[in-house]
Amino acid sequence: MQPDLPHIIEPTRLARAGQTLAGQYAIEEMSRLGERLFDKSGLADFRLEFERDEELDITFITGEISAKVSMICQRCLEPMTLALKCPVYLGVINNSVDLSILPDSCEPLYEDDSPVSLRDLVEDELILALPLSAMHEMVDCEAGGLLNEVNKSVKESPFSVLKTLVKNQTNNNRRR
Repeated sequence: MQPDLPHIIEPTRLARAGQTLAGQYAIEEMSRLGERLFDKSGLADFRLEFERDEELDITFITGEISAKVSMICQRCLEPMTLALKCPVYLGVINNSVDLSILPDSCEPLYEDDSPVSLRDLVEDELILALPLSAMHEMVDCEAGGLLNEVNKSVKESPFSVLKTLVKNQTNNNRRR
């Protein structure tokens, strides 16, 4: 972590001052993200702008977080690198605010009595950007060639039996 970045932030105070926070965190410092990765090396870059909409009485956090992470391909079970770019659009609200006042595509960030950790915020956004099932592109995947061979060797669809059943049922209905 860079020494000039705060550990804990107050989004509303930062918004009133028109602040922007930018920096990097080592991925190895993010334990929850690291649990989902093959390799914990690398950096997460972020730039977050804090703005206040006095009419709506909401603080907005906008910006982008990016990182290159290493995961296991679920097709070939080999390591792969993913470039994550996470647009950030958060509306800081408390539990009593009606979510319908947030603009479309704006996610809520609930502000309660607990402090907001800047690193946790960055980590949460990266976790949300991870794919459910990481896979190489088919042309880059070691299992891609094997899958193509298997698909070519299958001459008949396993559902072709259903096609004949439907055809027979249709013919039986016409005879009645």
